[in-house]
Amino acid sequence: MKGMKKLAWLGLLAAIPVLAQATTVTFSALTVRELGNFLTTLPADFYGIQPAAAKQMMDTLDVFILDVREKNEYDAGRIPGAVHIPIRELPKRIGELPKGKPIIVYCGIGHRGAMALVFLRGQGYNVKSILGGFKAWSDAKLPVEK
Repeated sequence: MKGMKKLAWLGLLAAIPVLAQATTVTFSALTVRELGNFLTTLPADFYGIQPAAAKQMMDTLDVFILDVREKNEYDAGRIPGAVHIPIRELPKRIGELPKGKPIIVYCGIGHRGAMALVFLRGQGYNVKSILGGFKAWSDAKLPVEK
């Protein structure tokens, strides 16, 4: 549960730079209320998924697997079928993602995956992030391709 709270706070921290670029110094009451509603209604797992559950989802549903790591990490090993879009390129390449199917995102250990999750959920995508990232996937002895 501690990891889930940490992931939720990480997601909030990912949103702070966007909020900091606002043109006004103060936020409207509506913005403050909506942010409060968002934080109080976060699910306990913050849209995270354990590696084994992600694998089961991949085996039973038509999902889009998104790897947001750097190219050298992706080239060293990846989840079979994953599409590589480094997190820094995600905003400009968002059109490559399907709106109509679930997305499972991952990175090395979970931080970039959490940032991608927050960004994509804010854009209306149905996303889950693999808790612990590719390391947890590999440690669970799940399939990896090079």
